[in-house]
Amino acid sequence: MGKSLFLLAICLMFHTALSAQDAASSGTPFNGLVTDRQGKGIKAKISVKHSDKRTIADREGKFGLTDLSPDDTLVMRFKSDVAEIPLEGRRSLKVVWEGPSPACEEDQELVDCGIGYVKRREYTSSSTGITGKMMLERGYTDLQSAVLNLIPSLQLINGEIVIRGVKSVNSKNGALIICDGSPVNSLNAVSIYDVKSVEVQKGSNMYGMRGANGVIIIRTRD
Repeated sequence: MGKSLFLLAICLMFHTALSAQDAASSGTPFNGLVTDRQGKGIKAKISVKHSDKRTIADREGKFGLTDLSPDDTLVMRFKSDVAEIPLEGRRSLKVVWEGPSPACEEDQELVDCGIGYVKRREYTSSSTGITGKMMLERGYTDLQSAVLNLIPSLQLINGEIVIRGVKSVNSKNGALIICDGSPVNSLNAVSIYDVKSVEVQKGSNMYGMRGANGVIIIRTRD
């Protein structure tokens, strides 16, 4: 009996050490909750503006990220609505979804959860990118030519921008093109002189099936 208790104590100590190590390596947690007015969880897509950090809330509306800055802005998407929420120093976020202008507040219970909501870690895709300044310095005058020549992973096939190494899971092969959060039909729809940066992601769970062939994210100048 004494030997069994001793072994149990050793196991508990080992588990506690692993948990502490995991917590230490997980970074500073930021827990969030997104619900509708009735308190039902919303599976919103969440990303950090001007970053490739992103995650998806679970069926209860819970989501977690790590190592956010006090001046970061979260971009939340649910169905056709998009909301930008500046953190303004908040260490957690409880959101009642009301479209583009949701009600938000910090919640101490979420802060106290520690790494509790950081079960699905933020998604950081394999990506490459270039800046608008780089394209102009190289003498390019249209965005499509610049992107195709400066990012080697891209090809133009049958009028579509295709990312090498990404196999289509549907009838289309072209990458999804997003400009400032909204889809556009082609790179030619954006003036190269307005572009701040272009990022190419080989895969993104933020856009569901639409992002299965990769995503080209364009950010324009403020």
